[in-house]
Amino acid sequence: MDTNFAILAFFTFMLVYLLICEIFTILFRLTGLTEETARFQVISMLTTCGFTTSESELITSSRKRKRLAFITILFGYIFSVTIVSMVINFFMRVNDINSLHLIFKGILAIVSIIIIWYSFLKIGFIKNNFDLFISKIGIRTMFKNQHNPIMVLGIFKSEVIAEITITNIPKELLEIPLKNSNVRYKYNLQFLTIVRNDDTSIPITGETILKENDRVIIFGNLKDIKKLFIPDKIFS
Repeated sequence: MDTNFAILAFFTFMLVYLLICEIFTILFRLTGLTEETARFQVISMLTTCGFTTSESELITSSRKRKRLAFITILFGYIFSVTIVSMVINFFMRVNDINSLHLIFKGILAIVSIIIIWYSFLKIGFIKNNFDLFISKIGIRTMFKNQHNPIMVLGIFKSEVIAEITITNIPKELLEIPLKNSNVRYKYNLQFLTIVRNDDTSIPITGETILKENDRVIIFGNLKDIKKLFIPDKIFS
């Protein structure tokens, strides 16, 4: 294998590896995990490092997460073997005359990967649109519009701020203004805002009526959010 091609291939696979990590993090967040927890679980599975019993219960307690975890681990093995073989191939060439030149290229490739990925995560417009694109695909493939995927945005003691993508409007909110429903008192939930048509933020009022494909930001207990938006038979 040509040295330059080997370095380019390694660079490409590392970027794809990080991209896969981000994609699976988004998919796990759709199952109700926070971004921090989802990222930790995905990194653990992709690197085949494993996790403790208490942490693994987050995966084993959900059928969708178990299926997703199986796919994630499979990707992890494939990419790990590929990257390790490329690293071995690279260092086998270090004994060549241009060994210092090769090492410099390798370091430059790694630094470039870090800079590119860090920039990707920091550019809000790009990351938000990427997250939204993957979320839409995940909703169609993982849930098939069976219920309303919940993405936890933040945790505050016993409450969370969550984003719910409305694929099936609960009967208690179907064509009913919020002021005429009893969900606020029955479930103790605070509706914060609605994102409609992907980019239009609509303030919540008593006259607000939920529509399909709305992304609703809600504050409250996660169990109460699930009770309202996810039927018991598909809780897992």
